[in-house]
Amino acid sequence: MTPIVARYVNKTVHVSIPALFDDGACRPFTLLGAELHGLWLHSDELTRRLLSGDEGGLAATSPAVFVPFAQIAGVLVAGGPSPSAEQQPEKAPSSGAAGDTARRRRRRAETIGGARARRRNES
Repeated sequence: MTPIVARYVNKTVHVSIPALFDDGACRPFTLLGAELHGLWLHSDELTRRLLSGDEGGLAATSPAVFVPFAQIAGVLVAGGPSPSAEQQPEKAPSSGAAGDTARRRRRRAETIGGARARRRNES
């Protein structure tokens, strides 16, 4: 199953960005957000790579860097249970819970239908 990216916001993900790092190896970044066309990442190494030495003031602010998917070769996230397994509620016991809902709907329809019939007969 495809991981849900939002689950990894503010966590470390490993991303390969060959356009910035020639070896193409995955490096750890903090995922700050995801958009349609790329990821918002943060790491000191990424900041140093993009800034020249005289822009140290900006580096001290922990800047976010937008990296388009076109520049990303791969993203590695921690394995484990699928996000959907953690988010799914426990299944109701098979004691007819679905049947109870169907019975309630039938009773309501019968009550509404009976009320309509009585109104027609009264008019």
